[in-house]
Amino acid sequence: MKKFIILFFISALILNGVEAKDYVKTQVKELKHAQKYATTKKVTQNHKQNYDVNNAAKDGVKDPHIMKFGDYKEISKAKYEEKLKKDEEKYKEYAVSLGKKHSSRYTTQADAEDFYTVYRVAEKLIRANKLDYMNWRICLKKDLDVNASSDGSNLVILTTAIFDTFNNNEDALAMVIGHEMGHALLGHHKRRMQLLTRMEKQRKLAKEGFTVSALAYAGMKKKFIIDSKNMEYAADTEGAKLALHAGYNLDQASDVLTFLIQYDLDSDYNSTHPRTDKRLASFNENSKLFLEEWKDMGKYNIYNSEVLPVKLSSDRKSITISVPKNKLNPDKYYAPETMEELYLRLGYMYYKNEQFDKSLDYFDELFKIDQTNAPAYLYASYAAEYQYNNTKDSKYIKLAKDYAQKAYSLDSKNKYIKKQVDSL
Repeated sequence: MKKFIILFFISALILNGVEAKDYVKTQVKELKHAQKYATTKKVTQNHKQNYDVNNAAKDGVKDPHIMKFGDYKEISKAKYEEKLKKDEEKYKEYAVSLGKKHSSRYTTQADAEDFYTVYRVAEKLIRANKLDYMNWRICLKKDLDVNASSDGSNLVILTTAIFDTFNNNEDALAMVIGHEMGHALLGHHKRRMQLLTRMEKQRKLAKEGFTVSALAYAGMKKKFIIDSKNMEYAADTEGAKLALHAGYNLDQASDVLTFLIQYDLDSDYNSTHPRTDKRLASFNENSKLFLEEWKDMGKYNIYNSEVLPVKLSSDRKSITISVPKNKLNPDKYYAPETMEELYLRLGYMYYKNEQFDKSLDYFDELFKIDQTNAPAYLYASYAAEYQYNNTKDSKYIKLAKDYAQKAYSLDSKNKYIKKQVDSL
């Protein structure tokens, strides 16, 4: 009886769980899952700091611009536009295969023009983000429901309803396709299957009369719903990151979420998807912390790659964006951010947005796993100094000095670090 009461209260706590209100923390939690479930190879990005940059600090907070994210070179506007012109010719060349006649038994085949639209968007997402670790398939499914989905085999399915709604807004299409790619990249399909398998085991035992299994099933079901919602938030953010890398306008891309709000029910209690107004709030909060550098990274990737060919898939209801095997570089695949990269970005961007308390929180998380990043300690020192100016709490000035000294111990030749040490 005592065991039953304990299980009952544990189950009640699970069932009454609520979603996190801090969407950035939700993203951090989800990225931890991605370290285990992500399907692409992990990339060790070059985080060597470029100390020679001597840009003046912007108005507002100090920023010597010595923080570098990723390994890329800026491409001039003229060179990039010239490359895009060449790419256009390739797109037209490959588009011919989408208009071929096929057997009349394929009654639901989309028009070549529709396939061409999704090909252009998806291909750009793939190249800008180095997602060419395998072929991607994009399906246009005849359906009046405004929806999209994906599975673990790199298949993205758009209903004709959602395509027709946004076929003149490629930014929104990029957001939709990127969201579904995000599910695949973050390993959500395998994770969901594992949760469902465990639930089904307990459900069967409960049906046989095991009370403990009935309680376990109820708790697992609630956890599945909460986890599924958090995965949707994560896929929205990951999709937006992919779209930004590919140069798409996120303000225009968010139109898809604004549109979907009209389909929301009053309550999302038993739904595996959050209400869209919550998804839009998460999107807006997380996108404030995106890096401008991502656009330049995407341009660099597109500039240094060739257009990927496309063909109708054997089902004639989807297209396959092929990867030339001789062009693959397995060391350059895309991967979700590591926790070090995520904490570094959040610490830096919260600092830039003058939210110094949150900046310090995420820098602190970074320093628990990486004590070698001198610029990160410098920016943490800046954040602590500003926080002291705002609060007059002496603990922050001490923290600013400690971080500055740590940065100096890692790189005593850096003039910005030396300046900060001297000023404190």
